[in-house]
Amino acid sequence: MMVARLKADEREVKSEPATFDNDSEASDSSVECELPARFQPSHHPHPIPSTQRVVAEDALSRTISAQSLPVGTSRSISDGAQLSLYERTIHMLAEDPMYQKEVALGKRIGFYRLGKELGAGNFSKVKMGIHVLTKEKVAVKVMEKTKMDQKQQRLLAREILTMEKMNHPHIVRLFECVETLTRMHLVMEYAGGGELYAYVHDKGKLTEQDAKPLFAQIVSAVHHMHSREVVHRDIKAENVMFSAPGHVKLVDFGFSCHIAGSTELATFCGSPPYAAPELYRDKSYNGTMVDIWALGVLLYFMLVGITPFKGETVAELKEVIIAGTYSMPEYLSTFAQHMISKMLEMDPGKRMDIHDVKKAYWLRDIKFPRSYLSFPTLPSKEELDCNETQQRVWEIMNRFGITEEMLADTTGPRNSIVGTYRIVLYQVQAEKKEAIRKLKAAEELEAVGGNHLMRSSGKKRRPHSGNPPMLKDRSKTCAIL
Repeated sequence: MMVARLKADEREVKSEPATFDNDSEASDSSVECELPARFQPSHHPHPIPSTQRVVAEDALSRTISAQSLPVGTSRSISDGAQLSLYERTIHMLAEDPMYQKEVALGKRIGFYRLGKELGAGNFSKVKMGIHVLTKEKVAVKVMEKTKMDQKQQRLLAREILTMEKMNHPHIVRLFECVETLTRMHLVMEYAGGGELYAYVHDKGKLTEQDAKPLFAQIVSAVHHMHSREVVHRDIKAENVMFSAPGHVKLVDFGFSCHIAGSTELATFCGSPPYAAPELYRDKSYNGTMVDIWALGVLLYFMLVGITPFKGETVAELKEVIIAGTYSMPEYLSTFAQHMISKMLEMDPGKRMDIHDVKKAYWLRDIKFPRSYLSFPTLPSKEELDCNETQQRVWEIMNRFGITEEMLADTTGPRNSIVGTYRIVLYQVQAEKKEAIRKLKAAEELEAVGGNHLMRSSGKKRRPHSGNPPMLKDRSKTCAIL
């Protein structure tokens, strides 16, 4: 699955063997999802001249975002009414020839203006986008429906369903889904710092001090998933993206699935170098333990610069993983070696779980990030009165011309109003988190300065006199002289 990746340079990085799965993917998911029906474009009041018909199918396919405002509530510019930002955007999408031309050329989709391409896969590509109301940068994953078979459509539906459940600062967010006759667009949070794999490949292995906060962020994200009975099944360095220096996010939920209790899974999926031995050896496996094994391989890669298990072919790699043979560099600390060995335990029953990983002594000094609070799209009056975050969100939403009544009948990510709400909520939560970080930094700086002043003031000052200061303790030589 393709995710938003912005490479720091044009050098081509050789990655690990490709992620794949077998053909029995549908057997291990307890949730059946269907993709939404194709959107049927409404009749345009002014027929588009033939010169403007770039591609008939694309020119006439309107996005769901462009039709999210009911026709009866829309006001026309010719009536002289004062349009809000939201209504003006809806009107331009429906009436303006330039907007329609950009939609036909693939430069605009719904409320998003599309820019450069960030990456491409077999049946999808990722483009940078800008939300026209909030001006937030987003990553838009564009998938061609004609190139997706039934299995790939199920994976896409599962990916959407999984991302809908996630609400964590180190898991990439899904803002909106926009569907046309020929394409499906996933609008996601933009993480433009590049892959962790490329970072380690270019700059070399990380020191333990640098690796601890990054690994703690990934562990916190996996703990958030497992607490919601979701397993990732494709954790690897290529699926960890930098959103800012020292800040990473877990991406690509194409192989994720929901598990109920101790449900065993049977489908082999993921990247071979990160695959647990039970994936090769047993008929079924525990999904959470597979994620823990992948975390062990990931930590080894961060600290050593290479993955622990190597093979010229997948068959050789399989034999090495089943045998559990790998070397532990001596320059790693005792606590790092112990943590890696416990995550790479051959017996899944004796392997650390995510709670044990968080309690490991190697991470004793690290504070794990907390999950975001989940807010309903329509808060009650009591919530608006007592919650500053919701008050700020709806202050911005009302400024755009979006009211609570307009959001009352909308559910799920396939709506421009819901997408706008999620982006505004994301911005408000990010601002609040940054404000808290600056406040803590200022408090720590003030505490350090206060301690310095106390130490300085605690020193006794000698009284000043015209005579030179007397030595407190004289040596024997001085006494004799």
